[in-house]
Amino acid sequence: MTTAAWSVPAVTMSVATPAFAASATRVLSLSSQNDQLPAAGGAQVSATLVDANGSPIVGQAVSFSGSSTATFTPATATTNAGGVATTTVDLNDTWATPGSATTITASTVGLTQSKAFTVLGANVLAFGRGYSSTPTQAELVFPSPVAQISGGSTDSAVFAAALLENGTVWTKGSNSQGQLGDGTTTDRATWAQVPGLSGVTQIVVGDQSVAALRSDGTVMRWGSDPYDTTSSPKQQAGLSGVIRIARSNTAGFAVLGDGSVKVWGSNQNHVAGTGEPSSSWPGTTPRQVGGLTSGVADVVGGLYSGYARMTDGTVRAWGWNAFGQLGDGTTTERETDVLVNSLTGSATQVVTQAVNLIVLRSDGSVLSCGWNDADGEMGNGTTSPSANPSLVAVSSLTSGVSAITALNSSGFALLSDGSVRGWGWNAYGQLGDGTTTSQLTPKAISLPAGRTVARLAESSQSSYTMFLVTTTS
Repeated sequence: MTTAAWSVPAVTMSVATPAFAASATRVLSLSSQNDQLPAAGGAQVSATLVDANGSPIVGQAVSFSGSSTATFTPATATTNAGGVATTTVDLNDTWATPGSATTITASTVGLTQSKAFTVLGANVLAFGRGYSSTPTQAELVFPSPVAQISGGSTDSAVFAAALLENGTVWTKGSNSQGQLGDGTTTDRATWAQVPGLSGVTQIVVGDQSVAALRSDGTVMRWGSDPYDTTSSPKQQAGLSGVIRIARSNTAGFAVLGDGSVKVWGSNQNHVAGTGEPSSSWPGTTPRQVGGLTSGVADVVGGLYSGYARMTDGTVRAWGWNAFGQLGDGTTTERETDVLVNSLTGSATQVVTQAVNLIVLRSDGSVLSCGWNDADGEMGNGTTSPSANPSLVAVSSLTSGVSAITALNSSGFALLSDGSVRGWGWNAYGQLGDGTTTSQLTPKAISLPAGRTVARLAESSQSSYTMFLVTTTS
């Protein structure tokens, strides 16, 4: 995954369907690659001057102008043998809203033409594996604001997926299992749109897979799934009327409109929650998760565990429980869902750090349970014991939290004042505090001046890369 947070795509001239202004004898048109310009960084804009017969006018001076922050090099260029005058424009507006418009004007003697270009930007901060330990802006390549972003990884592979507000999905990074969804298994260091996919309302990622929920209630998936690996989006059979999706390490989950939950993929450590032996896998045919036939508001996948947040604010859990990550007061593996009986109060969100459960309650406080060692995964200031089967308070997060998320052994909280705090493992700088030192209690993440966080990333249970979606102006 590239570390160049300020890189921009190469931009070259395109004259397809130009906007133009005409006099009795001349026509002036403006163009850039795909009629787009990055929010910052140089990109070429060309003005083409021809006569009424379409023949180029050579040696004519053309001046360029734009927004108050834009610079042009040169500000005035001379048309060449093809009647083209070219300048390099830098909008110098790093945090411009992706998909907004900027107007460029070209002028020559007696003739002026203006054209609106789409701005490519990124309302995303990135840090951790593949980036640095300080939150920096992601690459300026998105033609629409990012609505949701997620990272996935294994020990040797890192990739990311972003859902834009226009309903398209973009990916970059490792691609050995086709997790970029571009029909290949070739790694790609640059963001690109997943071909043929639109109308997406939610994405979830596994270690090397992606699933996308579409507005029609169907689910598309690609990458590595048990029994069925594909490098292009493929509809998950047997699912319709889906309202939420989730992934564990090896299984996918879907909440249907009637409040029931279906699962596909593996049943390792009873992650499927079907009540069948762990050797019995749902495979590509979705099956019912235990007794979850109604009343489910959301579902979450841990490494080999599953969690359902119910409409009444309770939480049910199943699967692997060696470190007490099911929060039921035991370390007993569960074949079907059981009540997270250590939860007091009402849950509004549930996330998992692979083998830790983190719960946000309706009073704005945060609880956690599961694995805990010298990296402080539980965020309560302790380093032992390793197995904690009951939920306890995360230090200092007793109120004011509006959202939570997690990476592998790291937790994060978005506060109502727009600040973000992180705790736990930090070997890749994924806590965003400028260090690689683990934190036993929540510590404030250093945000660039003027940036307000709108949403936390929702990444795989093995990811070490953190993203923050910022508000747009």
